[in-house]
Amino acid sequence: MSASAKTEAPARTSVQSLALRWLPTALTVVAVAVLVAWPSITNFYSYNASYYNGIVASAAISAVLTISLNMSMGYAGLLSMMHTGLQLVGGYAVAYTTVNAGLPWYLGMVLAMALGAVFSGLVLSISLRATYLYFGMITLAANLIMVETGNAWEAVTGGVTGIVGVAPGGLSKVQFYYVTIAVLGIVYIIQRNLVRSGVGRAVMAVKESPDTASALGIRPTRTKMLMFTLAGAIAGLSGSMYALQLGFINPDVGILDNGLVFFVGLFLGGIGTLVGPVIGVTVIATVVELIKDHARYTTLILGCTLLLAMMIIPKGIVGTWRASKLGRPAEGEDTEPTGGLPESVLPGAVDPDVPALEGRGLVKHFGGVKAVDGVDISVAAGSVHGIIGPNGSGKSTTVASLTRFLKVDSGEVLICGEPAPDKPFAVAERGVTRVFQVPHLFAQQSVMDNVLAGMRRRERYGVPSAILRLPRYRDRDATSREEAAQLLAFAGLSGRSEQLAGSLSHGQKRLLEVVRAVASGPRVLILDEPATGLVPAEIDALTRLCRAFRDHGLAVVLIEHNMDFVMKVCDELTVIDSGKVIACGPPAEVRADPAVLEAYLGRPDLVEDLS
Repeated sequence: MSASAKTEAPARTSVQSLALRWLPTALTVVAVAVLVAWPSITNFYSYNASYYNGIVASAAISAVLTISLNMSMGYAGLLSMMHTGLQLVGGYAVAYTTVNAGLPWYLGMVLAMALGAVFSGLVLSISLRATYLYFGMITLAANLIMVETGNAWEAVTGGVTGIVGVAPGGLSKVQFYYVTIAVLGIVYIIQRNLVRSGVGRAVMAVKESPDTASALGIRPTRTKMLMFTLAGAIAGLSGSMYALQLGFINPDVGILDNGLVFFVGLFLGGIGTLVGPVIGVTVIATVVELIKDHARYTTLILGCTLLLAMMIIPKGIVGTWRASKLGRPAEGEDTEPTGGLPESVLPGAVDPDVPALEGRGLVKHFGGVKAVDGVDISVAAGSVHGIIGPNGSGKSTTVASLTRFLKVDSGEVLICGEPAPDKPFAVAERGVTRVFQVPHLFAQQSVMDNVLAGMRRRERYGVPSAILRLPRYRDRDATSREEAAQLLAFAGLSGRSEQLAGSLSHGQKRLLEVVRAVASGPRVLILDEPATGLVPAEIDALTRLCRAFRDHGLAVVLIEHNMDFVMKVCDELTVIDSGKVIACGPPAEVRADPAVLEAYLGRPDLVEDLS
């Protein structure tokens, strides 16, 4: 290849990348322009403009409900079979407000959102321990209850016949069309802004790994409640718009058959994507319109569409695009470690006479197995403390007890001299962050977003700031991204910041986990077998990181089997065997301890492994 060709190739790649980056924006502008001009277009080209305006308005209302379903299932990982029931509740709210109470329709929409949020919160609160499938069954039962309540509570719902005469008083059909388009735009922006904030990253972290989220100081229950109640409010809003457009509401709206359109639209467009629900519903609305002369086959056709979509494009239209070569970010390269740690992630002044983390008389038995049997451990600030021992000796159980992922039978845990709280996320909030033995990255998020997720407990903005992009959010987000870039540069991963975390090599994943944990600003960093599976160059990088953390005042706890690594980096060692501490001290002393050689190595001739 000539020199000019080599120069032109990166230029073409850059132009192509720029074009692909702006393509979604261009398509969005075109779509918004068409929606705004739609009544004028239909009025000019069709004798039945009201009919075609109604079709688009119905699709917009369906898209609002599908976005709600996507927030629940795609981002929060909560299988909801009650969204048609929530839509029914929202419809009853606006119907009762306008017809029975004689109040303005927009107050009915507010009531619909409130009832949707309340019902969602109530269902989630009674099913927090349910797994994905069982939670879906609980929501199915809730949906049936809402439908049957609509049938039986005639004084409020009108029973089987429902409530008629629901209308947006004072608005023409064209004006109500623009209301629906505006609501769709607002709901989409709410979803987008929330997902692309620390709140959304916390939600997705809980979905992918609740334990890891807890270890970073994210509260799983509160996070799920937030997203599910917000999704419920949007579902109620959709129901109120549905009733206002149709002019009536009855219990049939809540039956599960009506939910097929939303599920097909969600899976066809791409679950867990921002624009996927809108695209999916648009396609389904077009299909339903094209087969209106064969309406009795609608359910069959939608079922076949869903089946084919899950077989051919299981990630949906948008998900498949993002997974293709054109849609996914270009893979970066490792870079040389540069810079230092941001000041904000470093621990403040600590008392050198008070251990950063201490366990006293820890006992944890599993039946007759004494996994931890009276362990005492003290970790000093600004040190690297190793915990070693044979397989099954109780090392990981000790760490799980220290971080409250396991409830101890007896003993106490102290953080900087104060009693540790009982919940893992509260321990992380107090400054003790844990990295698990098996890599627990948020694989569907980018490398940068993984680091930003680690910062969530230090962010001091809430949902309103994230949705409205208030100055408090913007300032914190800019600071977080700058700090995340510094941390990635410090670990030599800055060139891969836009890649999905799941695409990294094993060694890169371990380094990213360590960086993400440090991003939370801990006083104590616990690493469970971080060197397992790493090549020598990656172990050297991990050694450098551990020493740098120690030099900046962090207390680092290592649970490790790689003796060369342990002896090189640790200032203090605790040896555990059969749930008991058999030795504790500097590596040189522990290395020569006869009890350690006997219990840990098994044979004196293996003493060189500790040299």
